Amino acid sequence: MKRATFITSKFLSLTLLLSTVFFTITSCRDEEKTKTVVIEKQAEKPKAEEADGTSLSIGDDGVEFSTKDGDKKTEVSIKD
Repeated sequence: MKRATFITSKFLSLTLLLSTVFFTITSCRDEEKTKTVVIEKQAEKPKAEEADGTSLSIGDDGVEFSTKDGDKKTEVSIKD
């Protein structure tokens, strides 16, 4: 019975030692550092949103009328 306990304890000690060595070696390696690449791009201007309201345009070729209320938009053009 003592012999089995002795072999088991030596096996466990050896396993613990090898595990410690393995984890020490793998955790102390130099890791590759990631490179940061900065890409500069000129920002586009946002499209101008039409303001709510009514507009009337009278020209040589006709009349244009438009109205906007939130998402609702109406345009009427009368041309020759």
